[in-house]
Amino acid sequence: MVLAVPALPDRASGARLTAAIYKSDVTDGVNFLANPPQFIGTQNASQAIANGTWAAITLDVELTDSYDGHSLVTNTSRYTAQVTGWYEVCGVVSWSNSSTVGSRGARLHVNGTPLLGSAVVLGAGTLPAAVATATRTVFLNATDYVEVAGGQNSGGSLSTVNSGVDATSGLWVSWSHV
Repeated sequence: MVLAVPALPDRASGARLTAAIYKSDVTDGVNFLANPPQFIGTQNASQAIANGTWAAITLDVELTDSYDGHSLVTNTSRYTAQVTGWYEVCGVVSWSNSSTVGSRGARLHVNGTPLLGSAVVLGAGTLPAAVATATRTVFLNATDYVEVAGGQNSGGSLSTVNSGVDATSGLWVSWSHV
């Protein structure tokens, strides 16, 4: 259910308040603000990422998708904005501990392009490392898409891992304002 972003009414002085005007001016806006676009997608199946590359993380589980901006069939790494506005976006990549060499990272992409300053890179560890991208406020037009990408330089291919609540790759997107 996609609702329109509310707009401030512009009524002439002395205009009559009818049920239709009230619905347009008040009810529609309240309904949108009570049900804004929200998305939480996670990764259940591990994904191999080649050494020295960044790859969009596939999201095969939808915990919530209030405006149908994600597909479990096509372009599964993407959340596509259904309404224009500013969004809070956060991505996490959880890595296998099969190598303690190199570094692991996560970063946000908008329309396939890395978002300036969004990468977080940490050294390899002995436990699955959930690498969180700092939450960013991003302006998206309707049809723009966001992704979280994972990158690593362990010397070989390395897989993401789902270790339950504490270490699961995913993407969180929430409409903030116009």
